[in-house]
Amino acid sequence: MTDFSGRRYRVVHVGTGLTGREALRAVIEDPALDLVGVKVTTPEKAGLDAGELCGAPPVGVHATDDLSAVLALKPDCVTYCATAVRREEEAIADIATYLRAGINVVTFSLIPMIYPPAAPAPWREGLERAAAQGNSTFYATGSEPGFISLNIPTALLAGAGRVDSYRMDEYAVDLDKSYPIWDVLHESMGFGKPDGHVPARIASGKVNKDWGTVVTYIADILGFELDGIELDWETLLAPTDLPTALGVIPEGTVCAHRWQLAGIVGGRPAVAVQYFATVSSTPWPERWPKPAREGQGGMVFRVNGSPSMSLELYMKPSAADRVNPGVAATAMAAVNAIPAVVEAPPGVIVNPLAGPTVVTRRSGG
Repeated sequence: MTDFSGRRYRVVHVGTGLTGREALRAVIEDPALDLVGVKVTTPEKAGLDAGELCGAPPVGVHATDDLSAVLALKPDCVTYCATAVRREEEAIADIATYLRAGINVVTFSLIPMIYPPAAPAPWREGLERAAAQGNSTFYATGSEPGFISLNIPTALLAGAGRVDSYRMDEYAVDLDKSYPIWDVLHESMGFGKPDGHVPARIASGKVNKDWGTVVTYIADILGFELDGIELDWETLLAPTDLPTALGVIPEGTVCAHRWQLAGIVGGRPAVAVQYFATVSSTPWPERWPKPAREGQGGMVFRVNGSPSMSLELYMKPSAADRVNPGVAATAMAAVNAIPAVVEAPPGVIVNPLAGPTVVTRRSGG
């Protein structure tokens, strides 16, 4: 085990959206980290105290939109938390600028880079070149996809023998209660849309792009040679008008959807990720595997083999802080990794960091 306790790491933070704010607050509260700068792109945020940007007390570090001022700080690491949605190439160019300047980067913005061998080759190669030029290190992480779908099954498979198949089921149930933003649920999940509607994750190719990295990683560590990766999906229609926390889902419109992305070996799914999204009054189909706790979302990891194993994971918000636990976990996966990334050899880190060096540093008093 590497001991990071004797050193403090200088950090510049980039991105103050929903998850970026949580990461910024985590950097401020981490006893091993010193926040030295915040880079923003919105002019109205320039000059604001970092604490003000994330709901923490003032810390005396003020945001700037001047990239040269940030580079002049020469931090050990940048936490890059700006969105990459519909601006992937721009985000990669941003990150490459820091890497070429000799600054290590941790991010949850580029999901396919959580397992670089399965990421788009131009992304991987561009970041590898930048890291080589700057003698710096790049690491992408997150929650799901991220440590939940990479680190946790890796640990579980440490106790496996013969593995015939692996599948992780994610249950996003009662979304009208846990994520009560109708515009998002209507457009992204398709709730209330007519029969034949294709959910946005499917239509945009996001499932294949993001979760294909997870399927490939699990197949690689198990030694499966995949014949291909296949997507199977379906929607459920409301059998009657369904009352929800956000109003009524009309009869005959979408009230749930399921998809499975599977790595195929010999005509059968050998490695799969399966996802269920529902509103609170959705009748659960008998053909769908049930969540371990009725009405509660979470993940179930299923290993069929010798021995067969299953593992359940649930996340709940803190009683003192009602932040969405998935958002908090995504932020912490990046912030907790900073010391290990700074101490790692230069280059693009290929496999997920784990073990006793990549844990929270805020619990020891």
